Amino acid sequence: MKTLYIVKANPIIGREDEFNRWYDEIHLDEVLQISGFKSAQRFIVTEQQMQPSQSHSYLAIYELDDDDLEKTLQNLREASWLTMNDALDFATIDVSVVRAFGEKKFTSL
Repeated sequence: MKTLYIVKANPIIGREDEFNRWYDEIHLDEVLQISGFKSAQRFIVTEQQMQPSQSHSYLAIYELDDDDLEKTLQNLREASWLTMNDALDFATIDVSVVRAFGEKKFTSL
C-alpha cells in the first residue's frame, strides 16, 4: 500500500524566491533524513485549472514507509532540528496524510 504526506503551501508575499530556495536546498533534504520518509517532490500550481481559484501555490508530496506509519509521523513530530523558514506562510499551510484506496488504474491507450 502507498501512503503519502501532502503539504500545500504558500510563500509570504514578496518572498517567493527565498521560500523556494529554502524548500529545494534545505527542507526536502532534511525531511528525507527522518526515518520513514522515502521520497519527496515539489509541484507548482499551473495557470490552467478546472477551478480558477486555488488556495495554494505549491504542493510537496512525500512518500512514507507503510510499515509503521505512526512511528514515521512521531519521528517527524520529534524532528525539532528541522530548519524552518519564515518565508513559508504558516497561516495557510495544509497537510494531509493519505493512503492508496483501491487499485491503481491505467489508460488502455
